[in-house]
Amino acid sequence: MIVVQDRIDVAPADLPRLRTMLRERYLPGAAARGLTLIDELVSPPLRLQDQPNTLWLRWSLADAGAFWAARYASGDPAVVAFWAELDTFVLGRERHYLVPADAALPGPEDTTAYRCQPVAWRETAQLCLKNDITTAERAAFVALLERAATELPGLGTVSLAANFVPDYGAGHYTWDLVYPDRATAEAARASSFWREQLLPALDRHCRARAALGLETLGAGARAPALASGVKRTALFRLLPGVSPELQARFARDTLEMAAQIPAILNWRLSRAVALAWDAPDCAPWSFVWEQEYATLDGLNVDYMVHPHHWAHIDRWFDPESGAQIIDTALCHAFAPVAHSLIVL
Repeated sequence: MIVVQDRIDVAPADLPRLRTMLRERYLPGAAARGLTLIDELVSPPLRLQDQPNTLWLRWSLADAGAFWAARYASGDPAVVAFWAELDTFVLGRERHYLVPADAALPGPEDTTAYRCQPVAWRETAQLCLKNDITTAERAAFVALLERAATELPGLGTVSLAANFVPDYGAGHYTWDLVYPDRATAEAARASSFWREQLLPALDRHCRARAALGLETLGAGARAPALASGVKRTALFRLLPGVSPELQARFARDTLEMAAQIPAILNWRLSRAVALAWDAPDCAPWSFVWEQEYATLDGLNVDYMVHPHHWAHIDRWFDPESGAQIIDTALCHAFAPVAHSLIVL
């Protein structure tokens, strides 16, 4: 069992309003999402002249699967609107996930030996195809993208992979381009093949594309020779006004996932650099978080059920946590990869 604990600080005069909102507008939906209220407590046990009261709520969830089911359902706009209204008058709030004190606690592996600094310049793109593209047009477009391996001057490595699920903000394809340096990439985009064939085809067949250069914040490789694996590409967008200190904490926590989850064989967290051929249908992206796994189970099982993910990292994304700094509209793309490339 997982215990969910909410701490909400509120002026004494606003405590009745808070409890009424919770009872009438939150509890019924929380129960439907699998959250069972254990108790509701207040501290201190009196009203002070110039200090807040704290409302403590404790809930239970069955397991990590129940957590993700509840989190998915919390994307309901009514849930987001509830917490947004509550934030207009409460003084602070935070959510924590608790387990029994005698539970075995997983811990990190020392990944110092695996850390590395990629030296090449890499660009990654999510290609979202137009709905009316024909089968023949799609095949011709893919063939043209694959020709980049031989036609683009200076290109070192290229990978075009169809995403397993073109949903959750992902495109139909993940396209990775590796150049010796950024100047070589810019020269390649000045070539006739890029200007006269590739770029017009991208414009013609893509309803949107996220084309990003990568400025590495941290990377590592347990299995640099990985073959026939799975690459996950996640794009994150900061909410407005996030301090540099919080951004640094988010990066640190994200990179620790590789130490906590051995199934993450290779990894790289980068600041996203919008490229000249970027054509998004949303606000600019802030981070690119990539991982490589031996199999899909590494992503769908090891990554998803580990408490570092749901109890620690997810708070940065969750509107209910009181610590959210990342927009809930993100990109979660995963595709087969013939060979490791994220740490080149």
